[in-house]
Amino acid sequence: MRGGHSRQWNGWVSCITVTALVCTALLSEPTEAQQRRPAQTPPKSKLPTEVNSARRAPVAKVKTDALAEVRKSAARIDELVEANYTKYKVEPNPLTTDEQFLRRIYLDVTGTIPDLQRTRSFLRRTDKERRERVIDQLLDQEGYVAHQYNFWADLLRLRDRIGRLDMTPYQNWIKASIRTNKPYDVMVREILTAEGKVWDNPATGYYLNDPGMPLDNMNNTVRIFLGTQIGCAQCHDHPFDRWTQKEFYELAAFTGQTLTQATGNTMRSYGDLQRTIREQRDSAGQFVEIAGHKARFNTIQTVFQTNRSLVTDVPNRELRLPDTYQYDDAKPSSVVQPKSLFGKKVSAAKGQNRREIFADWLAAPENPRFSRAMANRIWKQYMGVGLIEPVDDIRDESQAENEPLLAFLEQELIRLKFDLKEFQRIILNSKTYQRQSSPIELSPGEPYHYPGPLLRRMSPEQVWDSFLTLAIPSPDAFAKTQDPKFRDVIDVDFEKAKPEDLVKKAAQLDDEFLSARVRNAKENPYKYKGVLLARAYELPSPLPPGHFLREFGQSDRELIGANSTDGSIPQILTMLNGPITHMLLEQGSVMYDSVMREKKPKDQLDVIFLSILNRMPTPQEFALAEKEIQTAGPRGFGNVIWALVNTREFLFVQ
Repeated sequence: MRGGHSRQWNGWVSCITVTALVCTALLSEPTEAQQRRPAQTPPKSKLPTEVNSARRAPVAKVKTDALAEVRKSAARIDELVEANYTKYKVEPNPLTTDEQFLRRIYLDVTGTIPDLQRTRSFLRRTDKERRERVIDQLLDQEGYVAHQYNFWADLLRLRDRIGRLDMTPYQNWIKASIRTNKPYDVMVREILTAEGKVWDNPATGYYLNDPGMPLDNMNNTVRIFLGTQIGCAQCHDHPFDRWTQKEFYELAAFTGQTLTQATGNTMRSYGDLQRTIREQRDSAGQFVEIAGHKARFNTIQTVFQTNRSLVTDVPNRELRLPDTYQYDDAKPSSVVQPKSLFGKKVSAAKGQNRREIFADWLAAPENPRFSRAMANRIWKQYMGVGLIEPVDDIRDESQAENEPLLAFLEQELIRLKFDLKEFQRIILNSKTYQRQSSPIELSPGEPYHYPGPLLRRMSPEQVWDSFLTLAIPSPDAFAKTQDPKFRDVIDVDFEKAKPEDLVKKAAQLDDEFLSARVRNAKENPYKYKGVLLARAYELPSPLPPGHFLREFGQSDRELIGANSTDGSIPQILTMLNGPITHMLLEQGSVMYDSVMREKKPKDQLDVIFLSILNRMPTPQEFALAEKEIQTAGPRGFGNVIWALVNTREFLFVQ
């Protein structure tokens, strides 16, 4: 074995020996520092007691009548992978044990480890179809929506606010698209053709995420949905690929008529209202009072920006080359006509809806990069490395590690009419996915022939959600929703509104929706030591620096796919001193209560290992843990728990 993962893996004399993160209490007497550690005694603050799950729409089910086809396609994946075993003389990894499979499938499908009850239930089963059945069960759960949303949030850079604009409707639309299993091509078409305000047509959030930056938005679109980087051609002919600056502008011309703010009479009325409001500010500039209505100036500005932000097309608007254009194929500042990059050549005539033509071209089964890029991304999601790397820099000369396999995956995605759930179901049922992981770290450009998935560190969201599973009875209880009345309060027609209307709306917004009082009333029942205990997909985005998820590498949502799984010193300090690890020892936590329900130390230790690592302890581990309990007394259980959550076995998807 080689690389960073192998060094970490070889360091496991036992999962509860000295790790790279911490020195556990299991090998010796507790140190003075460990005896002082606040996690050893239950903190005064209590965990949330809310257990009623939030009301959400049902999750679309897998196609039960498609199981035979799933098995056939999964077997074909294995045949194509095994052909490369022979070609490159690769020894495949053994199949996972049931314990390894259960933990992996939960983390990969639902984003969290299984709880104690589900672990015990699965490990008792002996039927041959148990793996197929648990895959289907998990794909039908809300956890699937949560984990898939985290994938899309990182890819689409989903944020709660763009300036003052609340993007909750867009986020909830993404969740709903996953929950209803909307076909991928349909989802993309809706994104690329959306128009209006975000609460009337939430898919407009995609364009509103890059306000006033149509060229950057086009670069992002091609990178996300076609797995191709053309951004360099925005300023000059691409130095490493075939794209020219003119070709970039021709593609961007499809959305060159699209604006992310109101125009015409609406904006003139907007300007008049803004001047009146600014003139009526008090001497401190904080409040505005008109006709007996008083509101904060900042909230009024929120009303202004929210209603100014919308996606609209201006038919007579044309995209032009920059005035610094330096190539011989066109003149500087000349109008550019829309034209596609590759595959079927399409353009737009005068009067045609350019974005509809663009969306039809981009999301078509015939587009040579659309299905290829997504098949490659999903393969990487489950196997740890794409068939083409990087997954967002596919070029004409890019060679897949296994071209027949990638071609098959592309055709499967098309055959399934871009049903991403059924596509993932096929991969998850393959022997290739269900093999034990390879604890190696690949060098850039080094081929990987998939003897099993790569050993992967948990994503920030997987770590967080797994701690919630260990701590609180109902991790899905909190949902980030938006009151339907919010739209009625904040919606303004600038051409009809009077200044006092805006002040009145702003005052109502503060009182009913935006105040700390309202926010705290929603969140406080789900907080522990000031930290909101909600699944990662229901937390604010981006979270502030210093939050557990940010310390573990969650993206700030500024760049595409910017999540990180690298280790760091702040993560060590968070695990040592943060409230998230300590809450496991709080009376009322799932972990604490599960252990205390058992009367015998052996049964208590079994509960700890089954809950945290989803397996029974080895004889050596049991002896070490038993010795710690005998030495430290009741405190020893806390030491064992704290040690296990700091092991690499807990923090890695095996």
